[in-house]
Amino acid sequence: MPTNKDLKKFYDKVYKKGERKHYTPLLFSGDKVPPAKLEVLREISWKGKTVLDAGCGTGELASLIAKKGAKKVVGVDYSDDAIAVAQKSWVAPNLEFLKKDINGIKEKFDVVVSLGTLEHLDEPLNALKKLKSFLNPKGSLIITCPNWTNPRGYILQTLRQLFNAKITLADIHYFSPLDFQNFAKKLGMKLTWRTADHDWAQGEKLVADFKRRLPNVLLKDKKFTTNPLLVAQFISWIEKTIVPIESNPPAGGPHSGAVGLYHFKLLPSKL
Repeated sequence: MPTNKDLKKFYDKVYKKGERKHYTPLLFSGDKVPPAKLEVLREISWKGKTVLDAGCGTGELASLIAKKGAKKVVGVDYSDDAIAVAQKSWVAPNLEFLKKDINGIKEKFDVVVSLGTLEHLDEPLNALKKLKSFLNPKGSLIITCPNWTNPRGYILQTLRQLFNAKITLADIHYFSPLDFQNFAKKLGMKLTWRTADHDWAQGEKLVADFKRRLPNVLLKDKKFTTNPLLVAQFISWIEKTIVPIESNPPAGGPHSGAVGLYHFKLLPSKL
């Protein structure tokens, strides 16, 4: 299993090449803001807020939040190349980008956001606890993460669980909304959630992606096995994830989008 240290090298290469050149064009719709980022922008009023974007990448979301009237937005990332691109691309008086690990952050913020990072971290719960520690009273922690409780997820998880196929380039963990409900309990925070990008999960974008992805997974990787332990592992995943969600969908909204948006809020008793 890769570690976050291994992924730093991967992302440095991505940022040097350019995200739009590295990733499939299906992730980008011209100059339009990706669906998951739009959902984050709609989640709260950003006006007057102090905001930390942890794992800001090349800075698009932080810039958009600054334009929404945030008092101060700080984007941090451990990639030199990502921060260099962010500092060059987005400039505003209420916006700052720093090459920094989250352990070096001393400030408090009204909102902490982190998009598409938790699935890449060695100890995700500890990371959430750290991000929670940066919040002001009544603060919010907003996370996005790939969601696997949809047709796209069920198919790819079958390949991963049964045949050890490499279905993603950089993910260490494969979370469901149930995992985030458990995180919320352990954090002592209130959680609301919903999913986004349904076309990617079960629409035309899914079909286009699978036409590109599945030949790579099935024909090039050639990692098919019949290991009984893998079968048992996959059945366990179905039992713990698919059955509870499909038979009794958790409160919070439809669970079938390709991206989950999770909004943790501090409880009065936990301030």
